[in-house]
Amino acid sequence: MSSPLTPSDNSNPRSNPPPQNPVGGSLPSVPPVAVTSNGQSVAPALPVTPVVKKGPKRIGDVLIEEGFINDKQLAQALQEGKATGAPLGSILIKLGFIDEVQLGKGLAKLHGLQYIDTSHLELNPEVMKLIPQDFMKRHMIVPLRVSQEYKRLEVIMARPDNLHVLDEIALLTGYRPIPRVSTHKEMVALLDKFYGTHTSSDEVLARLEEDLAGDNTMFTETTASELEAEMAADDAPVVQLVNSILLEAIECDASDVHIEPQKERLLVRFRIHGILKEVKSIPKKMAGAVTSRIKVSSGMDIAERRRPQDGRMKIKAGSQEIDMRVNSLAVQFGEKIVIRLLKPNSTTGGLEKLGLPAEEVKRIAKMIKSPHGIILVTGPTGSGKTTTLYSCLREINSPERNITTIEDPVEYPLAGINQTQVSHKAGLTFALCLRAILRQDPDVVMVGEIRDEETMEAAIHAALTGHLVFSTLHTNSTAKTVTRLLEMGAPSYLVSSAVIGILAQRLVRRNCSKCKVSYEASEEELQILGIKNPEKPVILQKGTGCDRCEGSGYQGRIGLYEIMNMNREIGELIEAQASTFVIQDAAVKHGMLTLAMDGKRKIFSGLTTVEEVTRVLGLDLEES
Repeated sequence: MSSPLTPSDNSNPRSNPPPQNPVGGSLPSVPPVAVTSNGQSVAPALPVTPVVKKGPKRIGDVLIEEGFINDKQLAQALQEGKATGAPLGSILIKLGFIDEVQLGKGLAKLHGLQYIDTSHLELNPEVMKLIPQDFMKRHMIVPLRVSQEYKRLEVIMARPDNLHVLDEIALLTGYRPIPRVSTHKEMVALLDKFYGTHTSSDEVLARLEEDLAGDNTMFTETTASELEAEMAADDAPVVQLVNSILLEAIECDASDVHIEPQKERLLVRFRIHGILKEVKSIPKKMAGAVTSRIKVSSGMDIAERRRPQDGRMKIKAGSQEIDMRVNSLAVQFGEKIVIRLLKPNSTTGGLEKLGLPAEEVKRIAKMIKSPHGIILVTGPTGSGKTTTLYSCLREINSPERNITTIEDPVEYPLAGINQTQVSHKAGLTFALCLRAILRQDPDVVMVGEIRDEETMEAAIHAALTGHLVFSTLHTNSTAKTVTRLLEMGAPSYLVSSAVIGILAQRLVRRNCSKCKVSYEASEEELQILGIKNPEKPVILQKGTGCDRCEGSGYQGRIGLYEIMNMNREIGELIEAQASTFVIQDAAVKHGMLTLAMDGKRKIFSGLTTVEEVTRVLGLDLEES
C-alpha cells in the first residue's frame, strides 16, 4: 500500500528497484547516491527528522508567533495553570483560545517535527502489529511506516515531548522511532477506526431483530425492578444498541438525538447543524426496552410514563466524557425521548470565537465593559444564546470580579464562576435565586432566561443598583425585544435606563470549503437579495456536495448577529413607546446591521447561501 504521506520517487540513477518492506507497505524514497569530483560515491544522506528536543522557546511563544493566541490570552491561561496545575495546552483548549489542531501544529513547530493530518490516512495492518494495542491507546501513538534499510519506524504521537515513550518503542520494535505529530482527538479516531472500538448500531439492531424473530417473549412487559436490573448489564443487547446510537450521534457532531415512538416503529433522528435527519428505524417491540434503558441511565423513574421527566447522563467517547441532558414526554404511541449532547468545548471561547467581524466585536465589548445595566441575548431555542453568554462571561472573568449565574439547568462548568441551578420542585425560581444572589455581593449576574414579570423586575432592580446583568429572551429581533419587555409590564423609562445593549442571533449552515464552487445568481436569488438590473453578473458560492459534508454542501455553522447599543436617541424612542420599526431604523442609522443585512453580507462573502439564510430568517432580504 502506498503511503499517503510520502510521494513515491522512482528516479534512482542506478535504476535499482525500490526496496520492499518485509512487513508490508512501501518504504520512503531512498535519496539518490551522490558522486564526488574524484568519481567516488558517497552514501546517501538520510532524511533527518530531529529527535524531540526542547528548545529555548515554549509552546506559548510558538502559538503567539503562529497567530493562534495573543499575549492577553496566554497570560490568562498561565494564571489558570498556576491555580490548577493543568498543562498549558489543555487550558488553552478548555478556554477556547485554540483548538486541538492548532495545538498540534504548535507542538510540531516547537519540536521541529512534521504535523500529520490523519483524516484520510489508511494504516498498514502489518506495521500496526509491531506495537501492542494497549500500548498505543495508553500513550496515544500509532506506527505509520517502517524502513528496514534504515531501521526506522515513523510513529504519530499526540505528545511529542514523551521521550520515554520513544525509548520504549525502540525496545519493543528494534527500530529507531521517528516522531510525527497529530492531535489527541485524531489519534483516538484513528485507533477507533482501525480497531473498531464500538459495534455499529446497524449491526446491533440486526442481531436484535434475529433474536426477536426467534423469541417472541424477549421484550415482554416486566416489573420496573426487573427491567432496571437487566438494563444495568453492560453487555445487554439493548444497552449496546443505545450506546452505539449515542456514539454515532457524537461522531456526526449532532446536537440532539430524537427517539420518537410511531405506530409501527421507533424512529431515531439526529439534529445535525440545525437540520433533523432520520438515521434509524427500530422495531416497535424494542421501544419499551430502549426508552427504559435511557431513563435508567439518566436517573428517571421508569415506572412513571405519563408525566414529563428530566435527567442527565454521561457517555465515554474516546478520551472525552460527553454530558447529556435528557427529557421524556408522553405522546400518542409511547414516550418520546430527546437527548441534548453537551459538548465540552462548544462554549469555551471568548468573543473572538463567535466568528464576528472586528467592528461587531467592539460593539459587544463596549456593552460588557459597562459597570452596570442589562445585556439581553435573544433568539429561538438552538440559536447559540448560551454560547454567546458564556463567551461574554469568559471575556470579563477575572479574580477581581464576583460572577454568579442562575441557570436551568447548568449546562457547562465555568472555571472561576459561581453557577446556581433553579429547582422548580423546591420552589427555587429565577426570581428567588436572583434576590438571594444580590445579597452575595455580586459584580456580574447571568440570569438564564427572563420568563415572567417577577424575574424581569428583579433583573431591572439589579441593573439599577449597580450590577451588570446578562440574560436571554425568546424574541425575533433587537427592536422586538424592547416591545416584549413593555408587554411584560416593565415601565418604558426603566427599560431605557436599565438596558444597555441587545444582541439577536441565529445560526446558519456554512458552505463546505472542500466542495464550494462559484456560480451566477439566479433571477429569484437576485430578487430575494434586492438586486435589480445588475450591470454585471452577481457571483455567489455554494457547496455541491462531497464526502466531507455527506453530500449536503454544508459543513459546520456560523452566526448571524444583530447588535443594538443603547444610546440617547433610542432611549427617548423607548420612553415614547415608539413602534418596533422606528426603533430599528434609529439603531440602523447608528451603525446596527439587522439579521438580514448580516445574512446578505455572509452570502456575498461566500460563507453561506441565499437558501440557507432565508430558511433560518424566514423573511425577504430585499427589505434590508
